[in-house]
Amino acid sequence: MQTNPPSSMASLLLLLLFLLPFSSAGATTVSTTIHAACRATRFPSICEKTLSESSSLPQNPSPTDLILAAINASSSGTTTALSLSHSILSSSSDPNHTTAARNCIDLLTLASHRLSSISSPSSSAPLSSARAWTSAVLIYHYSCWSALKYVNTTSQISSAMAFLTDLQSLTSNALSMLFSLHRFGPDLYLWSPPQTERDGYWDSSSTGAVAGADLGSGSTPLSRSKPDVTVCKGGSCRFDSVQAAVDSAPVNRTERFVIYIREGVYNETVRVPFEKPNLAFVGDGMGKTVLTGSLNADMVGVSTYNTATVGVQGDGFMAYNLTISNTAGPDAHQAVAYRSDSDLSILDSVELSGHQDTLYAASLRQYFKSCTISGTVDFIFGNSASFFDNCLILILPRQLNPERGETNTVTAHGRTDPAQTTGFVFHRSTINASADYLRFFNTNPKIHRTYLGRPWKEFSRTVFLECYLEQVVRPEGWSLWDGDFALSTLFYGEYASVGPGANVSARVPWSSQVPPEHVDVYSVSNFIQGDQWIHSLVLNPI
Repeated sequence: MQTNPPSSMASLLLLLLFLLPFSSAGATTVSTTIHAACRATRFPSICEKTLSESSSLPQNPSPTDLILAAINASSSGTTTALSLSHSILSSSSDPNHTTAARNCIDLLTLASHRLSSISSPSSSAPLSSARAWTSAVLIYHYSCWSALKYVNTTSQISSAMAFLTDLQSLTSNALSMLFSLHRFGPDLYLWSPPQTERDGYWDSSSTGAVAGADLGSGSTPLSRSKPDVTVCKGGSCRFDSVQAAVDSAPVNRTERFVIYIREGVYNETVRVPFEKPNLAFVGDGMGKTVLTGSLNADMVGVSTYNTATVGVQGDGFMAYNLTISNTAGPDAHQAVAYRSDSDLSILDSVELSGHQDTLYAASLRQYFKSCTISGTVDFIFGNSASFFDNCLILILPRQLNPERGETNTVTAHGRTDPAQTTGFVFHRSTINASADYLRFFNTNPKIHRTYLGRPWKEFSRTVFLECYLEQVVRPEGWSLWDGDFALSTLFYGEYASVGPGANVSARVPWSSQVPPEHVDVYSVSNFIQGDQWIHSLVLNPI
């Protein structure tokens, strides 16, 4: 193990100063109010110490005061984690180290943005948004830790990982308190640790059948909008690359900024930063307007996070009538076509094409309408709250020689905490296979296995509602990740599945059939609060 270079000493001092409250001797008096609030968290001793030593709490704190103090502690820790990441970046020339550090800086900057939105005195964000944003912050802290885990060859990186582990506990505690405030209201003595469907808790705020969002018949309002800029090949437009058009968009614009991308193949890497909200990509049709790339995680200095052909952070992003692909191929392992950390985003009539890890629905609230998504292994993954409405999900051959047999999984959801508001919901969607895959499957279906999902993380949540499942879906329905990992904590559910792959009586015992009285938990309105933003996002002002 390498020793720390001198430039890392300042970061280590910051680390020690921040961790000191967790390791110091001598107990601080814990008030009854703090004790009651912290009973509702997963890490109560850390919670009590953090809140007891908070300088921002009034003498008789309200539940909101306690939650904001926990969020402020997470925010302070995020600032320190950013410093540690910058130190790793400046002290190493290893391309894998620098990639992980840059990714951490990106993720932790997003975390800071979200925490400042919650803790701002002028913030009027509803509780649902506070929960969604804090869920995302925990995702970013975990993802930074995970990025460093794969390059952990120095004591400097190891120390940063230890810090991030404690930081995740702080964020989890804030998230747990938000969960209790949502479930029980402000009476601290009713608060309890977060529960999930597996514990018998169904988080519903209304009654009624699950439903998607009506974006209108035929073309959407977005398709009839006047573009702000146009991208095309051949030099007859202002821009010949999508990224150049994105770069031209104003910062922090509140109105929709429409980028019309004419028919053609655009081989480029596109990034929409956090400071560019409300962008829309409008194409000439799936397979006609194609944004494509071939980055993959087998390349030196490239992680899964970096492989996305299109990566979006700006909130309110929309895309309509185009294809986003990653052509790295079936043997290239992780190769993302589209990655999104955009809250309140909509993809309508978009094709996402790849193999392993096609769609990285990384965080926050996302809505997919009438999309076609194809791939092989875990090709819809991430830890967002995503609703897939009337989508076509296509299985592709996994290997260059697929006649030898293969195992494919549609989803790998990544929820790490029971209080996170995340999960994948598929509504009236179709799970089928490409013609190439069916050719091998029909020859020997026993060695070509397709599952609806497997538990990437401990509290993985994925639900299929009124979906059509073709014969390629195995009778067991769901696959293991690693032995019995997460089998007692995940929630994999179905409701009213139909088709030859809907043999629910043969499903694995650790999956569930959603009771009819709880189906509305997974409606657009309940699950992603779509009734509050989808129509206004589509219709205003285009």
